[in-house]
Amino acid sequence: MIAKVLLLLLLFPSGPILVDKVAATVNGEVVTLHDIERAIALFPVQQRDKESEESFYLRVLDDLIAYKVIALEYGNEFNLGEEDYAVVQTQILQRSGSLEKLLATLGNFAMSWSELTEFIREKVLYEKVLHEKSPMALALPFSAIEEFYNREYFPFQLRFGLKPRSLAEMTPQIETYLRTLRMETRRAAWLADIRSAYTIEIMLRRPQ
Repeated sequence: MIAKVLLLLLLFPSGPILVDKVAATVNGEVVTLHDIERAIALFPVQQRDKESEESFYLRVLDDLIAYKVIALEYGNEFNLGEEDYAVVQTQILQRSGSLEKLLATLGNFAMSWSELTEFIREKVLYEKVLHEKSPMALALPFSAIEEFYNREYFPFQLRFGLKPRSLAEMTPQIETYLRTLRMETRRAAWLADIRSAYTIEIMLRRPQ
């Protein structure tokens, strides 16, 4: 298990020095275990049921790597404004539950508000780039909705003794689901293509 205490305190004549551990590098730029801890505490990310701590840390690390890759790829194309930061800041505030709790969390990490702003910059840029640059979903033909209804929805209802709703009734929900699925698939492929151009080294131990 990855230790909860991620920083080692070394004492030198000049005073205490905090030593962090490198979790990954992206073209030589570092993501640390301390970054992962802060992301877990601040960002809306939760450990899944039966997910090991190692897997959880690696999943959060993968997000941080994606933020850094996008920052390296598009950092010079966008000027971030207060409205861009507001979205992520609102997510963080909701995650904390109140401003007082957020300030307490920042205190635990010895972070000032300006340091929080700098820490979330890559995530803010990532969200902006996804909104403006990521590919839009392809047109969804009605035949795809009909196929899903007949292949997935209708048999599922019958299998569990539930009364199937009509295709007309289910079309809006099925269309929303399929569009979301296609968007996520295309976005993942788009991000993977960008990541392939960068040298990414992961130092965290992967679960067996």
